[in-house]
Amino acid sequence: MITRANGLLAGAVSVILGIAAHGLAGGYRPEGRQLLLLAAIGLGVAAIRGAQVDRAQQHRARGRSTSEWLAVTGVVAGGQLASHLSLSLLGMPSGHHTMNSAAMIGWHLAALPTAVIALCAISAVLRLLVSTVAALRVALPARSELTASVTPAEPAVALHDLTPRLSVGMRAPPVLG
Repeated sequence: MITRANGLLAGAVSVILGIAAHGLAGGYRPEGRQLLLLAAIGLGVAAIRGAQVDRAQQHRARGRSTSEWLAVTGVVAGGQLASHLSLSLLGMPSGHHTMNSAAMIGWHLAALPTAVIALCAISAVLRLLVSTVAALRVALPARSELTASVTPAEPAVALHDLTPRLSVGMRAPPVLG
């Protein structure tokens, strides 16, 4: 669960930030072919981030420390760069459209630390929730133990017989005659 959630969030955030920075710097809204490419970029970022989370969990299990923020920074920056390239190179008829490059870089750089902090915080919260659920499963008795300690009450008295009645013979449409 942690791997998929982290991956999907990183993919979505990366693509959304790429589109937002592009738009705020004077770009235009993406069209159909660009949206398909952006979706593929988001899935690629999600797969890479999921692999990073798996590797980080393995390192933590072995007692090694990991620099999650560095991995998140790399994957989100790569996703933003790929998003920017897809929006710019597949742009309007003239290719790369006229916009302020300094503003574009500024918006991308402004969005990156916020996204990294948010994704690292969400990852930590997900790990906390999963470990809490695992601890509760160990601490609480199993459901079968709880139901075994409950004594059943007197059987309920049926007011009428509800057993199904089976008919004998063949069911067919009526004969018209």
